[in-house]
Order: sequence, then C-alpha cells, then structure tokens
Amino acid sequence: MPRKRRSRPEPDDVASPSNEEAAADGVHPTRRGAEEDEDQESVASDEGVGIRTPSNIDVMVKKLVRLALASEYSRLPIRRADISAKVLGEQGSRQFKSVFDQAQNVLKVRFGMELTELPGREKITITQRRAAQRIEKPSTASKSWSLTSTLPEAYRIPKILPPTKAPSSSHESTYVALYTFLVTVITLSGGAIPEQRLDRYLKRTNADSYTPIERTDRLLQRLCKDGYLVRNREIDGGEEIVEYLVGPRGKIEVGEAGVAGLVREVYGRTDPDEDAPGQNEEADDFEKRLERSLVASRREKPRAGPDQGGDGHEPGRADAQGTTKKNQTNRRRRRPSDGDDSDD
Repeated sequence: MPRKRRSRPEPDDVASPSNEEAAADGVHPTRRGAEEDEDQESVASDEGVGIRTPSNIDVMVKKLVRLALASEYSRLPIRRADISAKVLGEQGSRQFKSVFDQAQNVLKVRFGMELTELPGREKITITQRRAAQRIEKPSTASKSWSLTSTLPEAYRIPKILPPTKAPSSSHESTYVALYTFLVTVITLSGGAIPEQRLDRYLKRTNADSYTPIERTDRLLQRLCKDGYLVRNREIDGGEEIVEYLVGPRGKIEVGEAGVAGLVREVYGRTDPDEDAPGQNEEADDFEKRLERSLVASRREKPRAGPDQGGDGHEPGRADAQGTTKKNQTNRRRRRPSDGDDSDD
C-alpha cells in the first residue's frame, strides 16, 4: 500500500516553544512591574502622610480661630466652656494653654486681632455681695474673651477699619454710635445712671421712643444682650430701683479712651498729645475736668467681704457710722474747753 503523506501543519495551528516562552515571559514581568509600582506608590504615600496631615493641635488651633471669628461676628463672648466643648473635646482638655497661645498668634499675624479677656461683672446688689461673702476666694477672672484690634492707633480710622456690611454699613455705624454715646453718658455719670435720668438724656437727643435702628426699649435690650450695658434691678424698701451700668464689652471696645475721644469731638477739642503742654490754659482746664470725671467712674465699689478689704456691711452704712463717731468725739473734746472759758 502506498504511504500516505502527512499534511503539513498550518503555521497558525502550531505554537512554537519560543512563542510560549515569550508569552510566558511577557505575562510575569508585567505583574512584577505592577507590584513594584504599587509598592513605590504606597511608600511615597506613607512618606507624604507625615508631611501633609496636620496634627491634632493644628486642627484645634484652626477650630478655635474659626470659633473666635464666628462669635465676634455675632457679638457673643468666647467662653471657656464653649472652647472645651467645641474645640478641645474630651481628649484635649489638658492642651488648652498650648492651643490658646497658638490661636492667639494666628489671630495677631493674619487678622490683626487678639483675644482679650472680658472683665468680670461687679457685685452690685446686696444679694450678690452676700453670696460673694460665702466664697472664701472669689474668682476675679471671667473666663470669657472677645476679639480686639491690635493695629496701632494711627491705623484705626474708618478708611482702614470700616463698619461691617452686615446687615449694612449704615446700620452698623449707627449702632456703634448709639452704644458709644450711651457708654459715654453712663461713664461720665459716675459709672452708673438711674433709668429715669437716662430717659431724660435720650429725650434731649430725640431718642426716647425711637432710634434710627429700632425702638428705644428694644435697643436697650439688645445692648444688654451684647454686653455693652448692664441693667440692674433692685427693690429697696418696697421701691423698685433700676439703673444702668457699663457692661464688659463696653469697657473693652469703648473704654475710657473712647469716652474721652467722643467728649473732645463734641466740644471741639484736640488730643492733648498733639499740643504742647501749657500752651492753652483753657484746653488744660478742659482736660483736668475730663480727667476728674473719668476718675470718678473708676472709683472702686464697696468690697464684698473681709478677705477683699471690706467689713461685709452694706454700702454707706460704715461711712455713716464712722462720721457719727467722729462727730461725737469732737463734741466731747469741745465741752471741757467751753467750760473752762465760762469759768474764767
């Protein structure tokens, strides 16, 4: 029988060893390269984490700065309790000083402001003074702050520090003018003014019922809420006594410098630092009178207890007893001399 010839295999049907090796060699290097690239990317990302990710303190500092700016926009005091709850949390309670100092530095360098501690409210009523006597060491710190500008006086002008535009510049400037006027009137009245007397001053300025912003009674409530004024109500002998005092924010934002500046502006006087001393006798007399009025408002209130230098009595009673004893002593000393003169 004749032999059958083998048909030649088609080139496409036969896979040569070189092709298989190449295919095999082409797969594995690709996987290895992908794995090496992933390893390099993971290492690079791990190195970048330590550089870009901020620490917990940096996050707290940014939160405190945002809290200070937002609270100042709403004219709310920045309390220590709010900082602990909204910024520090449970784990960062021991880092208050570090976070506060760094936030203070950021506010000064970037915003030209700083956190200023508000003065504590004075013990005005008899009930408050008696409550202060029960405390062995009453705290003088208020543990609340507000933002104040750190710019020099030469740069604190309307062109550089204009009123805010919320709700409008005219509304904000009018509000600033009204609380500056009221703080000045109360300061020049000795630091406290009865409600009836304040109504007379408002009537002179045609602001006893309405103001350019809102009704007068609502304006006074807003000023007390924002901390510019303090309304004190006390009942003495069945009679209600209401008086207004300068609040913590009024002392910080206006202060004696703002009071003196408004008075000089009203009377058409210039700053004494700009004039040579003794150049104008009338101006010197004006400054002396202004200083006496400011000193009268700085007089310390009666102390609350023995640990603060007081005797714990109600105000005015100790002075009256001392005056009575002094008069009795003088009378006793005068009697012998009178008798000696009659005998002679």
